[in-house]
Amino acid sequence: MAAQHDKLVTVTTAANELEGELIVALLKEHGIKATSTGGLTAQFRAEAPGVVEVLVMQDQLAAASSIIAEQNN
Repeated sequence: MAAQHDKLVTVTTAANELEGELIVALLKEHGIKATSTGGLTAQFRAEAPGVVEVLVMQDQLAAASSIIAEQNN
């Protein structure tokens, strides 16, 4: 069983795949591993249409949230 800090959690959602990838790139610039889900996959939506989730490791959630909040100000 994976340790709690090894769990992927949603740090934010984005309106579309491009916005989600921009957030992932921002986090990676700050040394935080991130990924997104819900974008187009093999010509269909893997998740709910119009919502892209940005995921980080649980132990990086606070830092990622802070970076996103700072960027939005």
